[in-house]
Order: sequence, then structure tokens, then C-alpha cells
Amino acid sequence: MEKVLTILFIFVVQLLAAQPAVEDFKKIFRLEISETNTPIVIDGKLDDQAWTTANRGTDFWQKVPFFAEGADPRTEVMLTYDKDNLYVATKCFQKEDIIIQSLKRDEYWDNDGIAIVLDPLNTRTNGFLFGVSASGQQWDALRSPDDINSDWSNKWFSEVQVEEEFWSMEMAIPFKILRFSPEEKEWGMNFVRNHINENEFHNWTAVPESFWPPDVAFAGALVFDKAPIPKKGNFNLVPFVTGSINKVAGEKVAVKGSAGLDARVSVSPTLNLDLTFNPDFSQIEVDELVTNLTRFNIFLPEKRTFFLENGDLFADFGYPSVRPFFSRKIGLDSERQAVPILYGARLTGNLTKTTRLGVMNIHSLKSDNSFAQNQSAVSFQKNFGRSYVRGLFLNRQSFDGVETVKKDFGRNTSLDAAYISDDGKITSWVALNHSFKPNIKGKTGFYTYGFQFQNPSWEILLASATVQENYFADMGFVQRIENYDAVRDTSIRVGFNDNISGITYRIRPKKGKITRHNINLTNVYYTNSDWSFNELFSEFNYSIAFRNTAGFEIGVERNDIELLYPFSFVSEGEPLPADRYTFSNVSASFSSDERKMIRFGLGGQTGDFYNGKLHQANAEINFRVQPWGNLGFGYQWNQLDFPAPFGDEIITALLGKLEIGFNRNLLWTTLFQYVDQNEYMGINSRLQWRFSPMSDVFLVFVDNYDVFNGLGSGGEIQTNNRAVIVKVNYWY
Repeated sequence: MEKVLTILFIFVVQLLAAQPAVEDFKKIFRLEISETNTPIVIDGKLDDQAWTTANRGTDFWQKVPFFAEGADPRTEVMLTYDKDNLYVATKCFQKEDIIIQSLKRDEYWDNDGIAIVLDPLNTRTNGFLFGVSASGQQWDALRSPDDINSDWSNKWFSEVQVEEEFWSMEMAIPFKILRFSPEEKEWGMNFVRNHINENEFHNWTAVPESFWPPDVAFAGALVFDKAPIPKKGNFNLVPFVTGSINKVAGEKVAVKGSAGLDARVSVSPTLNLDLTFNPDFSQIEVDELVTNLTRFNIFLPEKRTFFLENGDLFADFGYPSVRPFFSRKIGLDSERQAVPILYGARLTGNLTKTTRLGVMNIHSLKSDNSFAQNQSAVSFQKNFGRSYVRGLFLNRQSFDGVETVKKDFGRNTSLDAAYISDDGKITSWVALNHSFKPNIKGKTGFYTYGFQFQNPSWEILLASATVQENYFADMGFVQRIENYDAVRDTSIRVGFNDNISGITYRIRPKKGKITRHNINLTNVYYTNSDWSFNELFSEFNYSIAFRNTAGFEIGVERNDIELLYPFSFVSEGEPLPADRYTFSNVSASFSSDERKMIRFGLGGQTGDFYNGKLHQANAEINFRVQPWGNLGFGYQWNQLDFPAPFGDEIITALLGKLEIGFNRNLLWTTLFQYVDQNEYMGINSRLQWRFSPMSDVFLVFVDNYDVFNGLGSGGEIQTNNRAVIVKVNYWY
């Protein structure tokens, strides 16, 4: 422990002394704008007087499929502002037919479109993204150092106009939805244009080849003639009402109604308070279930809007497979059943340009399996350029009525630091995490450190994590610590050490049908808490990306596993005994041109699996009618063959998706799923009418079934849950 603390201290001292290594993009890419005194009509036509005198940003850079100066076709961007809004206009020259693959909101990357990237506080790590496709549907998202969160949404305005040789766009972004300092005249800014016909992405600035186009670190400067003034007293109210008719097998029809309120208040120009009372998430799209052939749980992303803005302040702590905070645990009881949330409050944003703060409190109600739960989180982050030091405190406390249950709580602390070079090529980090629970002492830590290097050709990763057996994450996610014993039908906590090494080499041809070759070698080595061997996973992977968006991939895997407890992957047969298993397999996949009316993907895997065999095949096909319709199907087949008496089984999954956009404001989506491993079959169908910006009527139909013993085996089907739900929300 003392050694780890010493490493952390030295690391933080070096971090504080770090200086930028490369020239700031804001000195090279600059666009000056002035306040307008004439009105702007958001119609996409670019005939307003303000655009005749506005400075134009041009000379975009090609980012994908390879880095090049002078992107073609040409793009022009202009900006202005008034006391309420930031106005953006773009002119995208394009003689080819426009490609629109979906009218669904937030489906941006597969459509011709253009997006602005804004970093009002010049953090070089976090920002806002606002995009519009060539058919007018909007995309908004939040950019954090590790992610782009497209589930975040807000109220802004845009329109497009399509001409013979170009299409144009206008947007108005209210200042009240942005977080910025009234003393700052320069904001970070970039643009990302999608030119799908040529499978190209263009940037206004010269974002280096090995970084994703909307990377905030390489933004240029949006230079105001005077600093915009934040509006005081900014707040939004979103009341909603819901009604449902529900039929559960063996029970009477239940008719329910409910109401609630979401609110957003600007505490300061850079701090935002989000409130929710009696929240309802019935309109949120359901998860697509997957077949799980591992021994551990899988990680599904958060989609509930309340938890998304500045979500990285809480969610990015830890390691990909070990997260102290995982918001999907909120609103679930001890049996992972949904329970009502009474209220939620979140204060997030920047205290200063380099200091971020997050405070959250959620209270969920009592269920048949658990007491009422109050869950709190406090986070801070101090930035030094792109690098940072940050901390997190979590507290889960059970309540019986208004009284705390003294012996039922879980608390976590986290402290980590990361050095990121100014050009983004070098990243290194170290983190300390601890948990606190009643009557548990010792072995309560989780520690991680690592190093990553990347440039256009090479990516090297070295990372390590130690998770002790008494590290609990009541508000988080730990993937490997619970080991299921199939003979005793119980789980045993076993601490582990995780060591990852990976190297990737990329070849980027400038000509020809192939745009990229990727060669990757990855090793993941696990040991038990006493450093004895547990598992070694090695993978060699080679993939090709074609100019026409098609792709091909082959891989070889080798596994060496010391199975600590008996485990079964099939429903019939004895569990595999605790023993050492060594096995290998090969895989291949192909995906067709994504721009075509009909596109498809094929994949398969074959080889050994523990002491048996595993053969997998999957296929998917999608039929698109531009721009209004998509119909897709997916099928997965897994054949598991083990020697007697361990059994064998065929596990399948079927997915069907229908999307019809009657127009940009009326969308019908339907998802059908059958996953026999989960003994589940269900339909979720949703009609959404956006009658005003960010104001909707949702009509949702849910029909779920339990399927015992599998459809292919003549299994029994029983209705589990059928419901019709109506939800109306209005954004004030």
C-alpha cells in the first residue's frame, strides 16, 4: 500500500509540472464572429443579411479514410450571435446524391451531415456536439475524454435546404443550454462533415490521423467580438403524465396513471442543477439482449437521460470491467428488479475553467426484496491541460421508512490521476479505490495503473488492475469477482489481478480499394489474489476496411483457464469440474457496403471450448428505403458439444428491427427479440410524435413472454407481461 501511495505522489508531482508539448490549434485555426442586429430566420436558405458579411471558415481537412489537406467537396461555415442564441450556417457542396440511412434523431454518423463541436470553457477534454443531417434530423451529444454520449438531448433549432450542387444548413443554439464563462471571448470549436458517398469525414481543423474527428483537444478558436453574456434565471421544466394498461400472467388487468416533473436550473453560467420527481423511463428504448458464453455478467450502457449530462464525472472512474459507479444499478433492488425512484438531484459542471464538480442524490422506494435506498455521489476533477487529478465518494444507505438501517450501507472512495500529453499520443494513469461495508475489514482495495501510446501507425497498451476480494461496488460494476459454483449453487468472491498488453499496427494506403489494414495482438493475464495462475487469453486479429465501407476480419484466440469452481454453459448435463483447460478457436466476419439499399453481415467461429467444442454462426441483413424506412433481421447460432456427462446444447438468438420515419417528427420503431438462453421472447413497439421541440407523445406497446426449454425443443410459451403505455411530456 505504501509503495502504491508513493507512486501516486510522484506521479501527481510530475503531472503538476507537465507543460504542453505542441503548438495550440487555437493559434492556427481561428474564426472571428460579430454580433448581429438583424433577425435570422432558421430555414436553411442562407439569405439573411447577417450571412452576407460574416467571416467564412473553409479549407477543411480530410480525416477519413486518410489524412489529407484540402478536403473535397468544399465546405463553408459561418457564425454569428445575438443576446439569446449562437447561430451557425453551413454550405456543403455535393453533386452526388445525398445518402440518408435513417430519419431517427441522434442517428448521425451513417448520414450525410455536418456537426459543430463546441468547447466553451476551453477544457480540451469536454464539449458539446450539435449535428444536422442533410435531411434535417438533429443529433446532439456530450463529448468526454473517453466517450461521446448521444443519449443526451436538449432544445435547439435547425433547418436544411437542398439545392442542385450543394445543401445548406442553419441552426440556432440557445446560450442557456451551454455552460460558459462571461469573461471568455474565445471558445474551442471544430466542425465534422460526413460525406458518405465517398466514405469520408472532414474536419475544419487538422485533427491528427489517429484521433476521432470530434476530439475536443484539437479544436480551433471561435473568437467573439465581445464575450457572450449568460442569461440569468435560466431554467427548464418538463412535466409529464403517463397512463398504462398492464396484464401480467395469472393476474387481473391493471390500469395505472402517474405524473412527474423534470427540471433543469442554471445555478451559475457553468453549473447546472438537474431535478427529477417521480421519474418515468417507459419511453426509453429497451436493451438489445445478447448471448453470454462467459462465466461473468456483461455491461450494458446507461440510456436514462437524467444520468447523462456530465456523466463522466461519476462513470469514468475505474477500469473498463470494474467501475465504482454504474448508474444502471440505481433503481434496482437486490434481485435486480426495477423499483420506483422518488426523486433525483444532480449538480454538475465547472467551478472554474479547470475545476469540475459533480454532486448527486437519488432516493428509490422500498420493494419486496429491499429496503428503500438513498444513493449519493460527490466527484471533483482538476485539469492541468489535458491531464487531471480527480476524486469520487459514493454512499448507499438503506432506509426503513425515515429511519436508517445502520448495518446496511456501502461506501466507496476513489482517487486517480492521468497524464495525457498535449498531442494526445501518450496517456498514463494510476488510481486508488476502496470500499467500506459493515463488519468487513481488510482486502477492500482496487488499484489500477497503465500506459498507452498511439500515433497514426502504432498503438501500444500496458495496463494492470488489482481487485481484492472484499472490494464491493454497491453502486458500481465488478465483472470477475463473483465466481459461480454450479454444484453448490452459490457465488464465491475471489480477488484477482488483471494484466493487459496490446499492440496494434495500422497501414493506411492512399490509393486503391483498401483504406486500412489493422494488425492487433492482445494478451490478458489473470492471477488470483495470491498471484497464482488463473487465466491467460491471447488473440491475434487482422482486419481490412474497404473504401466502399465494407470490412473483413479474421482472428485466432487461445485460452488457458484454471477453472476454480464447477460451471455449466448448458441447461442439461453435469457442470464442468474445477480443472485446468486449454483451448483455441478461429473466427472470421464480413460486412457489406453500408451505403447500399440492402446490406448484410456474416460471421462465424469454430474451435475447442474448455473440454468440448464450440461452433458459432451469425448473420444479419438490413433493407433500407431512403430516407424513411429500415427493416433488419439478425440471427445467432451457437452449438456447444461437451463429452458425456457434461451435455450439449444449441443456443440461438433472433432479432428483428423495424423503423419507419413518417417525417422528422413522427417515428415508429419496433424491436422483436428471442433469446433462448434467457428464456425470453418479446416485442417493444414505440410511436413517437414530437409535436414541439423536445416535447413528445409516446405510445408504447410491450409484449413479453417466458419461453421454457426453447422454441426449437417444443418448449412452453407463457405470457409474462403485456402493456400499453402512453406518455406525454412538454418542455417549458
